[in-house]
Amino acid sequence: MIVLAPEGGAAPDALLELPAEEAHHLRVRRAEPGEHLELRDGAGLVGEAILLESTARHALVRVVTARIEPPAPALDLLVAAGDRDRFGWLVEKAAELGVTRIVPVETARSANVATRVGAGHVARLRRRALEVIKQSGAAWAPMLDLPLPLPAAAEIAAGSPRWLADADGDWPDGEEPIPAAVMIGPEGGLADRERDLLRAAGWTPRRLGGNVLRFETAAVAAAAWIAITRGRQANELGRG
Repeated sequence: MIVLAPEGGAAPDALLELPAEEAHHLRVRRAEPGEHLELRDGAGLVGEAILLESTARHALVRVVTARIEPPAPALDLLVAAGDRDRFGWLVEKAAELGVTRIVPVETARSANVATRVGAGHVARLRRRALEVIKQSGAAWAPMLDLPLPLPAAAEIAAGSPRWLADADGDWPDGEEPIPAAVMIGPEGGLADRERDLLRAAGWTPRRLGGNVLRFETAAVAAAAWIAITRGRQANELGRG
């Protein structure tokens, strides 16, 4: 069973108090003292521990092993701050696919969405990303930024390959550099001035599907394409 540990608090032989949410999870799963647990914190920790005490609000473990996995290559996913429920689904899928950073972006059209993601939703979205690694076993969860205006977001990962999801763009080429960042516009697309701003800042338009995609679908399509391409390249290097 995987449980979430406080970030940066695990070391071999240390006694570690788990967050109250994890204590509740252990009680629901009827974990007993002496049970072996896997530890993750979303910041690289991969460890093992033994459960010593467990109540509905308290869980104490002894850390057996702890190491920090190196982070994956950067992949920033910048997505128009649309409907927060759909954005939450996107966060979960992005965490599964190895995205390292998610940035809600304020655009002209997303500003008109009554249920859009705001600063007050980021902590809950971060929690959803952490919950995903309990299922996947990943060492790292994506960072979640506060919403950024589009001009500021356009400067992220400057100097690295970057894609702008655009139904009029070219299809990704398997020979081109893998992007370090992908920008996804809102429902109805970016305004012309916003698209012009991004292209002037060096974002390359790339088509991600045969039809016009919803923002969360486009984000997952981009993350999946990059995850598969990186995995294939790593496999080829391993065989070489």
